[in-house]
Amino acid sequence: MRKRVLARPKPIIEKHQEENGEIKNNGSLEKAHSAKKSPGFCKNLCKAFQIVILIVLIPPFLNYAALQKEQAELRPIKGELYDIGWEQKLFKMCQGKGPPTVVFDSPIGMNSDVWAHIWPAIAKNARVCIYDRAGLGFSDRPKENSTDSDGTEMKSNLQNKWSPFTVERMADDLYRLMSQSSQEPQPFLIVGAELGALVAQFYAQMFDNQVLGIVLINPLSEDLFEQDGGSWLHYWYSQLIPSFQSLQLSAALGITRLALILGLISHPMAKSGMPEDVENRQKFLLCHPRHLSSVVDEHHFMNISFSQLRTIRLLKSLPTNISVTVLSGNYYDEQMPSYLNKAWAKSEQNLINKHYPQANHIVINSSDRHMLIKNYDAIIEQINKIIRLYKSKLKSRKF
Repeated sequence: MRKRVLARPKPIIEKHQEENGEIKNNGSLEKAHSAKKSPGFCKNLCKAFQIVILIVLIPPFLNYAALQKEQAELRPIKGELYDIGWEQKLFKMCQGKGPPTVVFDSPIGMNSDVWAHIWPAIAKNARVCIYDRAGLGFSDRPKENSTDSDGTEMKSNLQNKWSPFTVERMADDLYRLMSQSSQEPQPFLIVGAELGALVAQFYAQMFDNQVLGIVLINPLSEDLFEQDGGSWLHYWYSQLIPSFQSLQLSAALGITRLALILGLISHPMAKSGMPEDVENRQKFLLCHPRHLSSVVDEHHFMNISFSQLRTIRLLKSLPTNISVTVLSGNYYDEQMPSYLNKAWAKSEQNLINKHYPQANHIVINSSDRHMLIKNYDAIIEQINKIIRLYKSKLKSRKF
């Protein structure tokens, strides 16, 4: 009989090696398994990245395409673009018969649509012209002659004259628009609100032989930034301008258009009874980075504009034959802090007392800084009074 031979146990070292081998094998299996998973993970990551890129890029492209289409569709049919020199074009629309010609100049950062409630009623009695300042609405941004030499009077070297987006340049642009690019019947009655009132004053100082009167609605005064310890100066440059810069960025990214579509925001003239075409134009401009860039620039150079007006007042005074009418409301703007309203009211009163003590100052009841779209009937009445007075004087001279 054979002896039963018992199997010898494996050495402890070999056992450990086998166990280690199993661990190594298990590790290689896990690596292989993860290798199979990694292509799927990378694919999902790429898809997510593509979606993010599309979300970031599509709104700006869609907004740009929509702006190109709307640019042609929304421009008023009766308005035209006038070359005021060096191929810079300003939008202007006129109706009615003159003289006189009533010229409307808009508040800061706003296009000529703001007068939509007012100018049709005035056009029944006089020639009426509304226009967009450089860069706003449908007007080109300011252009400069890059050459050192001057051209003709119509094309003088603007680079050597006025800085863009200042009141000097705005008044010069208006002169070229009304008296050189087109020949509107004089004299002019210039109706300006806020910054437009600043332009009206500067224009009357420079071209007094063309002007019968100016109507200043909630006028900006050159000492506004000095009132109450510079409260408006701080608000203007630390809050107001950054808010418009944010709007410009939002428009460039296409976010503004999406917000308008979703009803998250509204344009400045919403719920004011404006015609549908005006409503659509305001939405268009709120989505237009170029327009909003000019809004920022008009605000940015305001201190320079104030300085320019101070200088021209020192050089010459306003002729006494030019009538001055100031329209202001008796209500504060509820959207602004009371200390800013008080500083504005002080600067406006200083403007009248110091420079226009003989002005016809009319306070319109239940009105604030938004009277152009809320209390326009009172404005129409005052402008028509001036027109009737001019026409009656004209008739008396003939007899």
